[in-house]
Amino acid sequence: MPSTRTLIISISSIVVIVLGVTYWFISDLDSSIEKSSSESASNKSEPIDPDRYIDDGEPLISEDGIPSENEFQDYIHGMTHQKVVAKQKWGIYQISDERIDSMLGVLEKIKGTPDEYEHFDFYLETLNQWDEDNYQNAVEVHNHIWRLNGGTIGKAKRLMTNEEEQKYINKHY
Repeated sequence: MPSTRTLIISISSIVVIVLGVTYWFISDLDSSIEKSSSESASNKSEPIDPDRYIDDGEPLISEDGIPSENEFQDYIHGMTHQKVVAKQKWGIYQISDERIDSMLGVLEKIKGTPDEYEHFDFYLETLNQWDEDNYQNAVEVHNHIWRLNGGTIGKAKRLMTNEEEQKYINKHY
């Protein structure tokens, strides 16, 4: 059995190593966040991670049924990215009349059924406004869904200007 002194030295060494690795990890994370922030500030465009879900042109409703509420939220959330300024954006879905109509159709199909989404009224109000070409709620919609999903990075700050939105559309679609 090792002596008390050997145990204390061993435990102290392990603690120092763990603290050092933790410090290195946090420092590395901070520098990558700062680098990302300075790059986005100089480019004035939001970073899009290609490994995140991106609009693939597939229809919202698959042949086998209605999307889950999380999938439905992802579509609305991804659509808001065309309208809002945020440091990071997870998902890109282009806003179109067809997509809005398709999503309203999903809501109509599930209305009053056991499959009705928990946040049905929120989605319906959002999409009805968008169907009228009113996107003034995009920041609130984005941040509401962002909070529902436990968002920590990428909170929407404001609506894009028409110029910013056009640049975003040209770059991503």
